[in-house]
This record gives sequence, C-alpha cells and structure tokens, in this order.
Amino acid sequence: MKGEKSNKIKVVLLSSIAQDLGWNEKILTIEDSEMTVFSVWNLINSKLPQDNIIVSINQEITDMKAIINPDDEVAFMPMFTGG
Repeated sequence: MKGEKSNKIKVVLLSSIAQDLGWNEKILTIEDSEMTVFSVWNLINSKLPQDNIIVSINQEITDMKAIINPDDEVAFMPMFTGG
C-alpha cells in the first residue's frame, strides 16, 4: 500500500539492561499515536527501576515523557558511572 506510514519502532537495549532482559533489539508495533518512552518501557515488561536509565529517541537523549513516532529508534541504557 503506497504512501502508508509504518507503525513500527525499533527498541534497543544496551549493556546491563540487555543482559537483564535477555535481548538487544526488537521491532515493535505501536498502536497509539501518543505513545511515550515510558509506555514502551512498560510494554517491554521491564521490572527494572527507571531511575538510573538514560533514554534516547533517534540517538538524541530525551526523557520518559517524550512522544514516540512511527519509525523511531528508542534506546534504553544504564546511567554512566565514573571513578
């Protein structure tokens, strides 16, 4: 069907989040045009606390309230620590 937009997003998990959930990357179908990063976090059934998570949409750091659009890439990564 020509001209139809995709309703898929790419979800990427990095580092310990990927290890904890057992996968690195998935393509998900979004139904809601107002889906937020937080909604995706809940959708992937993560029981991990979101306090120390960095999120990005299309490789730009954002927050859990940001709206996701079709064809976006959403990445979740642990907060960086230094020493």
